Amino acid sequence: MGQRYYVDPHRIEALARQLEEIGTLTRSMTEEFLDELAPTVTWPGTEGEFAEKAKPQEQKERQTTKDTMMSIRDALVGITDATVSQVRMMKDTRDRNIEDVEQGTSRIDTDGFGAGPGGHGRR
Repeated sequence: MGQRYYVDPHRIEALARQLEEIGTLTRSMTEEFLDELAPTVTWPGTEGEFAEKAKPQEQKERQTTKDTMMSIRDALVGITDATVSQVRMMKDTRDRNIEDVEQGTSRIDTDGFGAGPGGHGRR
């Protein structure tokens, strides 16, 4: 066997809560950023040669920036959701295994396979 597997669901839950807080902060930062970005749409101008040349590049950069912010936000939310889901799954598995062990122990005691005189649990 060799190595031992150990997990601390409570610690993982605490870290997941921190991730959730980071996700919430990221969402609000993204919304605030997009709100502050909106009024700058006319900065390259609306008429003239400079506006004609600068506007397409500015729009492309604006969209790339929006997409990047949204991707970062979505990644953090996805990591958080996956982590919370894994913690739930670990707890469910642990609880089921504990129940199975308890049922097995109860059955052994009920059926007389426990530590009794003569036979060390054998019949």
